[in-house]
Amino acid sequence: MLKIPETGLEILVPGSTSNLGAGFDTFGLALRVYLRLRVRPADAFHVVLSGEGESELARDTSNLVLKTYLRACEQFNLPAKSIALEIHNDIPLSRGLGSSGAAIAAGLHLASLQSETQLPMQQLLELGCEIEGHPENLVASMLGGFCVNCYDSGRLHYAQFTSLPAFKAVLLIPDLTISTEVARRLLPKSVQFADAVANVQRAGLMVAGLLGGDLALLRQAVSDTLHQPFRKKLIPGFDGILAAAYEAGANAAFLSGSGSTILALTIDPDAAERIAKALKAAAVEVELPARTKIVELHTSGVQSR
Repeated sequence: MLKIPETGLEILVPGSTSNLGAGFDTFGLALRVYLRLRVRPADAFHVVLSGEGESELARDTSNLVLKTYLRACEQFNLPAKSIALEIHNDIPLSRGLGSSGAAIAAGLHLASLQSETQLPMQQLLELGCEIEGHPENLVASMLGGFCVNCYDSGRLHYAQFTSLPAFKAVLLIPDLTISTEVARRLLPKSVQFADAVANVQRAGLMVAGLLGGDLALLRQAVSDTLHQPFRKKLIPGFDGILAAAYEAGANAAFLSGSGSTILALTIDPDAAERIAKALKAAAVEVELPARTKIVELHTSGVQSR
């Protein structure tokens, strides 16, 4: 395993989108928006922050990266060596882009660097799921690409796919934070059988469309009955914003994770700017302050050098 040299090393962790419409708590997709860390050995734990959330995130061992690192070292009987972290975060917080999943992935990776032998990915991911509470963002950040997950009774089953269409992901990032905890409280305790069947069908279409290359399936594949109808109430003009994305040429548009980011996928690189302008205009129309960002998919996971 790669050790942390005195000169330090750099760790790059991709953010992610999740659910992709009908794949609630199942689908994760890594994005080229990053958590970047510079790590050095130190006499005591030290954290320097910049970027998204720099005034909000902890600078001590309660920081989620360090908290995960210490938890993993304890779990795997590894020495929890003191380190200094310089963290630059480009992943907006509480916007459905996997900021906590990326932080947990970084902490797990840091712990694995302390091991003489490579720690089993299965065990790392299951510990991460225990910390996060759901698998989709964490697994995408750890592995990259499109990940399909099932987490049940502490056991994770997952598959990763990296041969994907060359999508551009167009992000509309409202100036509106939505915590996962709040978003989950909006969900019903039970759903109609027909709604459950509808989501199973569309989740299948998403896998078939992404892996089989039939992009015409994707608009139907992201039609969800389990979470978007309830969570969209937190986002002014949600339906109109999605309609604007499709009118501008998106292959699919959906709520990213629990929100508040709305994400549109397009296979046409020339359409990305057009979609971004349409999303922004739709947000302005309903007086929703927001910014746009265009990113590519990320087909690899945590990297260090």
